Amino acid sequence: MRIVIFGASGGTGKELVRQGVERGHQVTAFVRNPHALPNAQGNVRTVVGDALDPRAVTTAIEGQEAVLSALGPRTLAKDPLLPESMWHILAAMKSHSVPRLVVLGAAGVWPGATRDLSAGGKLIMSFLHSVMLKQVFSEHRDMQRQIQNSPTQWTIVQPPFLSNAAGRGQYRIATVALPSRGMRIARADVAHFMLAQLSSPEWVRKLPYVAW
Repeated sequence: MRIVIFGASGGTGKELVRQGVERGHQVTAFVRNPHALPNAQGNVRTVVGDALDPRAVTTAIEGQEAVLSALGPRTLAKDPLLPESMWHILAAMKSHSVPRLVVLGAAGVWPGATRDLSAGGKLIMSFLHSVMLKQVFSEHRDMQRQIQNSPTQWTIVQPPFLSNAAGRGQYRIATVALPSRGMRIARADVAHFMLAQLSSPEWVRKLPYVAW
């Protein structure tokens, strides 16, 4: 499948590129820095640009069969990247009739995500939501509302804390909240789940939570 990955130079994005190639996809990696993927090879085409530039986004999406986004905030302060880049992505997908969209979200964006966690887990997530990541979560909500209101076949993946540990190839998936004690998962496993959605309709127009 021809896929484009936004945020390809980030931790999860690099895993999407690596695993996407391993699965035999024709991968387009969208990056701001052309040197950010020094080991990109095989079926990887690199497009250099800013996700806030609609022309660059359109160039990357033209001719694709699916879009994956692992874009993340560049700062904890106010940053238009997530909602504005998604506006351009959705417009380009519509223009070029690209149906499938898989996006990296964040657990805790929506109320109720922590209902099955321990008291300590709920306290940590509450602090992040109300203090440390308040602005980031607000931008995630704006981005996710755009996606939910679009005609795309979208899936928004909601992981908890991400680690650079080796992927286990096994993880838990839940529909309305993080799994019990589900406070962490490897970026490699999140990428594995995101890529698996390209061949499955199970989570289309849904927001699955994934955690160890």
